[in-house]
Amino acid sequence: MKLWKSPPSTGLILRYLLAPPIIGFFITLISYPSGFKSIATILYILLYSYSMGIPSIALVAFATRKLDRHYRWLKNPLKKLLLSITFEVLIVLFVVMLVQIAFLIANKGNFKELFSQLSVGFIWAVSMTVFGIAVANGFLFFKNWRQSALNEEILKREKLAIEYEALRNQVNPHFLFNSLTALTTLVHQDADKAEAFIRRFSNVYRYVLENRNMEIVSLRNELNLIENMAYLYHYRHGNNLFIELELDASDEKHVLPMALQMLLENALKHNVISKEKPLKVRLIEEDDYVVVWNNLQLKNSVPDSNNVGLGNIRLRYSYLSENPVIIEKSESYFQVKIPILKQT
Repeated sequence: MKLWKSPPSTGLILRYLLAPPIIGFFITLISYPSGFKSIATILYILLYSYSMGIPSIALVAFATRKLDRHYRWLKNPLKKLLLSITFEVLIVLFVVMLVQIAFLIANKGNFKELFSQLSVGFIWAVSMTVFGIAVANGFLFFKNWRQSALNEEILKREKLAIEYEALRNQVNPHFLFNSLTALTTLVHQDADKAEAFIRRFSNVYRYVLENRNMEIVSLRNELNLIENMAYLYHYRHGNNLFIELELDASDEKHVLPMALQMLLENALKHNVISKEKPLKVRLIEEDDYVVVWNNLQLKNSVPDSNNVGLGNIRLRYSYLSENPVIIEKSESYFQVKIPILKQT
């Protein structure tokens, strides 16, 4: 198992080849400046520095990656700093002790010398580690803060384009045309069904108007939209289309507005719906995700398909959740998993 990721060649040289001797020579310059008069002492310092520096840097990098998985600089800066200092100091002290013991045994020293060397080594290790953590973590915090500000600016610039594309999908002209055509037929056949159809149709567009500018909406409200759309689609496709809703919707769970509607329309748009090949669409909840699943029976060609709907959903979710949008496709099914959001 690797303890560190392979950095670029320049970073590798700076981190593992230059940092240990620079720190070793710096400590020697302060504590034992006359040591530079002897080539043997310089070589000893190099060997000692690499023996202590390389494993310390590798183990610290490994511990840092583990901490990064659970603690974010922008969310818990103080806790992250304290944990980083604690773990990294303990790691360096452990390495110092092992190296000191190894060098003492190699030089046939005694335990009195070991205690004296360890005391000095621990002081320098703690001092240099704390200083290094302060510099490195300060740089990382600034880098993360700068990236956060950059992401916010990118989000502002792309917001208009995303909202336009989302609105274009929300007010789908094909959906509008087909619904009005069906309504025209219903008006002459069954006034009661026509009234129910109009009520559902108006609910859909009322939802669009009320929520198109919202950042997130409750899963309960989004599910109401899907129920209204399912009613309208069922009138058109009859028993050739099955839409199953198995969601534990509540006001505490949130999703992007019209995200489920876009995924539902995506399934209907790309797949054959017929008596011979009925389409099944399921909306279920799984591990803090809403899953939109459908059996796969792709059309030969899809008119007006620019393949940006899923890209927009992914992009918008990337700014609101650490959990990614998951897209899975097999020979028999296609499904998209979108994270359930918590309102803060």
